[in-house]
Amino acid sequence: MQQNLSEEDIRIVDILDSFGGYIKYMLRKWYILIVGVGGLTYLGYYYAKSSPPTYIAYTSFNSVDSRVSAMGGMMSMMGISFAGGSSADVLTGIFSSRNVFLSSLLKDVEFDGKETKLANNYMRAFKYDEGFKEDPKLKNFKFTANTIAEMNATELEIASMLYGDFSDGFFTAEYDMPTGLIKAEIETPDYELSRMLAKTMLEQTVFFYQKKQLENAKISLTNSSKRLDSITAEISSRQRMIAESQDQNIFNRKKVNTIDQQKIMQELQTLSVMYSDATSTKESSKAGFTLQNNLVRIIDSPEYSTYTKHKSKVLYSIIGFAVSIILVIIPLILSKAITDGREENKQREALQKAANNNVEIV
Repeated sequence: MQQNLSEEDIRIVDILDSFGGYIKYMLRKWYILIVGVGGLTYLGYYYAKSSPPTYIAYTSFNSVDSRVSAMGGMMSMMGISFAGGSSADVLTGIFSSRNVFLSSLLKDVEFDGKETKLANNYMRAFKYDEGFKEDPKLKNFKFTANTIAEMNATELEIASMLYGDFSDGFFTAEYDMPTGLIKAEIETPDYELSRMLAKTMLEQTVFFYQKKQLENAKISLTNSSKRLDSITAEISSRQRMIAESQDQNIFNRKKVNTIDQQKIMQELQTLSVMYSDATSTKESSKAGFTLQNNLVRIIDSPEYSTYTKHKSKVLYSIIGFAVSIILVIIPLILSKAITDGREENKQREALQKAANNNVEIV
């Protein structure tokens, strides 16, 4: 037991000696550590400090109309599906949709005193138009369409690329359950672009929402009118049947006519209930033609909620330090380990030769 403990103590001492040897070796290479670790750490800090800022347009909004849940089906028109179909889901989907993004890009806006398509400023800010001059197909390319339906093949191709990058890295939208708000951020390299794009997308979301409400009201009114006309025709038909049966006074048909009249009267009662329901539905459909301007409540407007975002100096300094560990410290440790390993091999070979020589002399 004592012997095992002693051997363990020796191994721990060896480990500590080895660790101390590495520390001394690293201290002897202090100039490499200062240049490598310090340089890479400062490089990360300098990159964050010298990088141009980005601008984030923040907005929050919600729906004041709980009936949006009935509009979940219309989202299929944009290729979006929501399991819950709640107002928050629908509005988040509309705001995040390709339809709203492209419709916003095609709006004429004023930048630096010049009116142009928002898409052209978007391309310039993100430098998508670099290299267009060298491509005969894209030379002097500008977005000119006023609607998505008017876009040509080149515009659609570039717009799809813009939306892909936008949705993947420059845009976030989520529903915050504690506050009941939809919160969204749009990040671009230009202050006016961030503010204008978020504002326009919000306007397009409200416009799309109201437009679909009106279309749904038209469909509902058409269907309810057809149903009401059908019920009215059935009621008129049965009323004529009762009138005709009452005019028949032949004795041997009296009992049959009485039974038929009772059956028709029951059907008329049922049709009267259906008629009242259809009338109420039609009147409700008419109410949908009155567009409400407060369907979406905007809490934070991007016009006043756009702020500057700088890269974190602390974060990039830590990244630079982490890179220096991989590129400087670990290679030094490996170099020390290889050198020590070679020295141990040489000593082992020397001891082996000495042992062999002693055996031969004996």
